[in-house]
Amino acid sequence: NERKVVMSRAKKAKETCMSNMYFVMEADGKITHEEKIMFMAACKSLGITEEEAEAHIERVVSNPESLLGQTTRPKGAEECLKHLFASVMMMYADGHMHPEELKWCQVYAAALGIPKDTVSAMIEVVKKSKGRD
Repeated sequence: NERKVVMSRAKKAKETCMSNMYFVMEADGKITHEEKIMFMAACKSLGITEEEAEAHIERVVSNPESLLGQTTRPKGAEECLKHLFASVMMMYADGHMHPEELKWCQVYAAALGIPKDTVSAMIEVVKKSKGRD
């Protein structure tokens, strides 16, 4: 029974991550092809199938208010950082960082107990990986 609770928590944490990536993706008012590709790649890296990701997006689109403010933290600092990094990568998927996307990442970081300066450091890593300074 304890294993079910842990599995349930891990699944909810992944759903929180997917929701946040979606909110980052649409924060600038448009969802680009590059963002969709990045979303699916990030989901895959988290162990989420394409079908699960698409079903989750449908739930988010149909009732986004039901997911706002609901954060299930993954277990352990490393998993929290991995989930946050997925959203930071999403912010740069279309080649631009919109202020609303940054705001979502900062709110998510706070919900995960991660300092704001970590978001800034992640942004620098992503910029360098994309050849931007």
